[in-house]
Amino acid sequence: MTVRILSGTPDPDTARALTGLLGQLPAAEPAPALPDSTSLLEALARAAEAGIDELPEAVVVHDLISPMPALELIREIALRFPAVGVVLLTAEPSPAVMSGAMDSGARGVIGLPLSYDELGARIEAAAAWATGVRRHLSPQRAALPAVVGGRLLAVSGAKGGVGTTVTAVQLALAAHAAGRTTALVDMDLQGGDIASYLDVQFRRSLADLADITDVTTRILQDAMYVHEAGPALLLAPGDGERGEEVTDRSARHVLHALRQRYEVVIVDCGTQMTSANAVAVETADAAVLVTTPDVVAVRAAKRMVRMWDRLQIRKPQDVTVAVNRYTRATEIQPSLIARITGTRIAASVVPAAYKELQTVVDAGRLQDLDNRSTIKQGLWSLAAELGLAAPAHARPPAKRARRADRGGDRGQVTLETLGMTPVILVTLILVWQAVLAGYTFTLAGNAADEGARAAAVGNDATAAAQSDLSGAWNASNVNVTHAEGQVTVTVDLQVPVLFPGFINFPLTVTGHASAVDEDGLE
Repeated sequence: MTVRILSGTPDPDTARALTGLLGQLPAAEPAPALPDSTSLLEALARAAEAGIDELPEAVVVHDLISPMPALELIREIALRFPAVGVVLLTAEPSPAVMSGAMDSGARGVIGLPLSYDELGARIEAAAAWATGVRRHLSPQRAALPAVVGGRLLAVSGAKGGVGTTVTAVQLALAAHAAGRTTALVDMDLQGGDIASYLDVQFRRSLADLADITDVTTRILQDAMYVHEAGPALLLAPGDGERGEEVTDRSARHVLHALRQRYEVVIVDCGTQMTSANAVAVETADAAVLVTTPDVVAVRAAKRMVRMWDRLQIRKPQDVTVAVNRYTRATEIQPSLIARITGTRIAASVVPAAYKELQTVVDAGRLQDLDNRSTIKQGLWSLAAELGLAAPAHARPPAKRARRADRGGDRGQVTLETLGMTPVILVTLILVWQAVLAGYTFTLAGNAADEGARAAAVGNDATAAAQSDLSGAWNASNVNVTHAEGQVTVTVDLQVPVLFPGFINFPLTVTGHASAVDEDGLE
């Protein structure tokens, strides 16, 4: 049987010596040594995605490997890839080192300088153990999941105010709605806001687990808060200075324990990198960097991605950038952000619609965000894209609610329209009648003027006044008075109604006009 061997050591001399001896072992197929823990884990993850047959039977880990400590790396490999035998390579194979390696999940310890016999024996034992485990776990040679246990997602922000916490909360709600047990961890240790967004009063926090090396299920239950919306919350300390108590080692222990208990673990890493949330970004199955399509945020995203790459936390191509507050009119489009940061851009973008959030944010009830909200639909679509929820669970609640609301709105609008139609008609009639009354005042004054001019020269005032009126208006009374060289004409007009014959409008308009009595002067 061919034994495939993968090794990780930062020392080039040790790598050459190890590769040379491994190549001399019978039926051994050693791969080139990898220089750091990140590359080693990525190589194992790629092999696991292709199936159990593609995984190496043995992995050799040098105790000087970085950035992840060797024992932590062995524990991580044993947790994520249980069908791989791990051997520790150390210059001090003391009983304490051997005990620590065995506790972490190693199948053996090899001392330096290397010995052909010892190396062959340890590799053979690790390969035999790996073969037995694979036969036990998968007798039909089924594909081995890349992660045994829960799926860990790290959510970070390019800078403050880009929507990191809102994104993390909605992703957790979407995962829970899809039927998965979900934990939401606030690892923004000095300024965590998950408790405020979900209106939670808490006593325990992540800092209470900092000094505990064996995080059991009972300890997790005591420290976590199960929210009414479903996800279990592990919150940041209320006193920001206590965030310093959470080290990278304690964060690693807590995240491992959470992955064993929950199917989905979402970590809000905030916008400031510490040793604790750097562990979350490094060990996560997926890392999401939230940004907005403006120059300042995109530059901050580029700085964050470059820092992760320099510190060997995560490579740019393994980071997914989620664009928040997106509009079609913005000058910086997602494709440009991808070119600037060198990352992958999520196909699901979150539109700029802060008014939809304002009510629930002010109330501390982010879980009550309306299913019709475009922000919620965008974030739940992002959850489906990240594999936290099946596509069937990403949008149907909003669609069903929208259909139900539309049906209810249609019925309500129909009833309201039928009820308001008579009121609208009566209002239009009254408005038109008021217009007729005002126009009658104008006609009465004009008819009186015409009658006064006719009476002033001795003509028929009534005929003159009536000649200026249309058929709907009739002068019911024309009174002519001569006094002191003046002739005064008074005209009374009845205001017509919109529907004559049905009602009589009880309003008479009177117009007055005077002129010099020229006929009397002669």
